[in-house]
Parts: sequence; structure tokens; C-alpha cells
Amino acid sequence: MAKKHYIIVSVTLGAIAASAAALIGLTNFITRNRIEENKKIKIQEGIAEIFGKEASIKNEYSIEKNDYQYVNYVYEIQKDNTIGYAFKSEGSNMYGKISLIVGFDAANNFVSLNIVEDEQTYATALEDDYIAPVNGGSRDINDVNCGATFGAKLVRDMVNEAKKANEEKVWIK
Repeated sequence: MAKKHYIIVSVTLGAIAASAAALIGLTNFITRNRIEENKKIKIQEGIAEIFGKEASIKNEYSIEKNDYQYVNYVYEIQKDNTIGYAFKSEGSNMYGKISLIVGFDAANNFVSLNIVEDEQTYATALEDDYIAPVNGGSRDINDVNCGATFGAKLVRDMVNEAKKANEEKVWIK
């Protein structure tokens, strides 16, 4: 009798697990393309915020993960006859993940940065007390003392690595 009970419980739990896996797989199949589209839109909006609405992506390059820790994409930006570069960087620390676009003009001068995804615990403090003043020019990128110092250090490191990548231009082969 006990053997029959164990078999019924096992089959029931197996059926529940299989149903849950099928539901997760179906959800992923349905939403996968939309999630990718939303990421591309968010990147385009970030580039427009950094370089202006008339800016467009001329070329896109993937960066090898072994070349840099944070930078994973570079976008060559065309605006009139001026070319700039936007770097997509992703990083994380004990407070969460952050993804951002860092913009540089053709002379390798920092233009601005835009948050693509901010899962930091102190995201509001990071954005209000560090990122907004850096973008506004009232705070130096290396001045990381704010309500979210660890997040600010991560952003600073990401910006500095993007600047180094822009100087080295490793994507040009």
C-alpha cells in the first residue's frame, strides 16, 4: 500500500513540475522577442538623450568579454558630419546590477551617460545624487561620495573603462 502511495505522489509532483516547466518555456517563447525589442528601444532612447534626437547609430560592434570587464557594445554615432561613440556597459556589485550607455564625442570627451537598467538597492540616491549632477556638469565623475557610494564607484569604473576602450578602439580590426 505504501509503495502505491509513493508512486502516486511521485507522478503527481512530476506532472506539476513538467507543467510548470512547459508554462515557463511558453512564456519565454512568447516574450523573448518583445524583451529584446524593448532593450533596443531603450538603447536608442539613451543615445538620443546623450547625443540628441537627430543622432543615429551608424555601426554597432560587439566587444569581447575578455577585452574589458564592463563594456560589451560600442555604437558609432552619426550626427550631421560629427561622429561620436556610445558604449553599453554592464556591471554589478553587492547592491545589484546596473547597465548604462556612456557617450563620447570624436575627441574622446565625455558627453553624458544614460541608465538602461538600474537594479541597485539605492538606485534613487545614485541617480539623483551622482548621475544627474555628473550629467549636468556640477559633479566630477571621480567624486563618488553620495548616498550610494558603491554604486557611484561602479558607474565611475564603467565610465573610465569606456573612455579607455574609446582610446584603444579595440573593435576596429
